[in-house]
Amino acid sequence: MFKLVTTVRGGAVNLPAASAKYASADDAKEAAKQLMHEHQRVVRVMIVEEPSSRFVEWFDRS
Repeated sequence: MFKLVTTVRGGAVNLPAASAKYASADDAKEAAKQLMHEHQRVVRVMIVEEPSSRFVEWFDRS
């Protein structure tokens, strides 16, 4: 399982995609891209593997 960890400019926001669990890294990557596209306050998304919280990949807004 994979999850998204977001960095948001200007405080916290309630993002259902960020609290969801994803079956594959590819699903998590697509969700991260969509999340950054739909929410301009999200500046960075980290994908981690659960339950170990092992880092997988960063997505940054350029």
